[in-house]
Amino acid sequence: MTSLAAFAPRTAALRVAASKPARGTRRAAARAPPPPRASSSSDDEKDSSSESSDSRSSIPWTDRVNSRRFVLGGAVSAAMTLVMTGAPSPAAAKDGKNGVYWISPKDGATVPSKFPVKMGVKGYELAPASEGLQEGTGHHHIVVDGGVVPKGDAIPFDATHVHFGKAQKEGELELSPGQHTLTLQFANAKHESFGKKFASTITVNVQP
Repeated sequence: MTSLAAFAPRTAALRVAASKPARGTRRAAARAPPPPRASSSSDDEKDSSSESSDSRSSIPWTDRVNSRRFVLGGAVSAAMTLVMTGAPSPAAAKDGKNGVYWISPKDGATVPSKFPVKMGVKGYELAPASEGLQEGTGHHHIVVDGGVVPKGDAIPFDATHVHFGKAQKEGELELSPGQHTLTLQFANAKHESFGKKFASTITVNVQP
């Protein structure tokens, strides 16, 4: 009868062979890539943060400073624009033109020897001469048969230069029969003419 001891070495060899993996299996395991690692939200935030940091760092610091200066300069420019384009001064007419005009009589009108006059001004305000010089203000004068008073010249006090020094907008004239020219002339508190720009001449025919 054969002894069991005779089979012992063979059994041990089988166990050893079973415990050792095949060469192909070991090579496949070595070549297998590692399992993918699940990315967390914190990892994504780190990546985006690093990307934005890299993009900022790629811009030269001089460009970033110039960009800030540009934004600041724009704000200052806008503020200055608001200040400069604020409320218009009293001397600014609504249509951009300053001057005087006749309300009545109209050019070429036929009037009686005594007739009313009405006057207007654009861009400036009426002010009595007694209040002294004030920017953007003045009062009316009517020059009978005399024409425009040059800018800066004082308007005389005589029969042909009618003063409305109390800032009147209307008054009354009495003229001899015939044709007359009437020049509406604006001047300051010292009766110094504002010149041709502030003058308007019409012709009237006075009845006998």
